[in-house]
Amino acid sequence: MEYKGQKAQVIMVGTKQAVPGFKGELCVAVIQYGSKEDERYDVVPDSTSTQDENDLPEVMTFDDKNEALQYALQMDRNKSDWKKM
Repeated sequence: MEYKGQKAQVIMVGTKQAVPGFKGELCVAVIQYGSKEDERYDVVPDSTSTQDENDLPEVMTFDDKNEALQYALQMDRNKSDWKKM
């Protein structure tokens, strides 16, 4: 797939979960993109409803895969706090 104009792949998708205060089900994904020398990882919060678009946390970018995965797992466990972020 292409992401931010570069070749990319989804390396993790969390579980979809309904959370009070949101219209759709929430999930988080980690997208790896860039060249081997300059790999980056975006942790992307998402919802199955476009009505939640403005209430989702910002996308976080990491240079380290383990940091990105750790942050994504934390986000996946704390979906009820997303409106506060």
